[in-house]
Amino acid sequence: MIREVDLVSYLPPFLAEYKEINMALAAENPEFGFLWEAADRMLRNEFILSADEYGISRFEKMLGILPSASDTLENRRARVQNRWFNTAPYTIRTLTRKLRELLGGDHNFSIWSDFEKTYQLILTVYTTNDSRLEEIKYLLSAVIPADIVTDIIYESAHDGKIYRGAVMREADIIEIGQR
Repeated sequence: MIREVDLVSYLPPFLAEYKEINMALAAENPEFGFLWEAADRMLRNEFILSADEYGISRFEKMLGILPSASDTLENRRARVQNRWFNTAPYTIRTLTRKLRELLGGDHNFSIWSDFEKTYQLILTVYTTNDSRLEEIKYLLSAVIPADIVTDIIYESAHDGKIYRGAVMREADIIEIGQR
């Protein structure tokens, strides 16, 4: 959207003959160039996908996100987009769609659920990039109801071999009884 500014071209022909006016407008051309650049940056920062560092920092401030020093712009953008577009109701299909957006495809995770007997959901994440694991934890804490036990299994692969795995399980047990 950045334009090449030439103010002299906007003058009517009878005024374009005067050198003083031409020189004054030519001196103002760089200022209008800066104005166009600022307007273009402002427009790009209105949208998460095209925002630069400053624009993403504004979105993070609105959402209360504190980025770490090692986060890249793409990781920060994915985190902002994940939290900005949280919509209810949450279903397995919605969770799968959000994980697909966050991890970049269906082949990066698998979901197994048993809601008839154990109220358990197991998410296995296959990745070589650990930068989005905290965002996965946040997504599950926001999406999954509190009465469902959620297990997250991280499996990182190198040369087709699994060399690390971990399971996270968290539960709060509350006993309610009559007197």
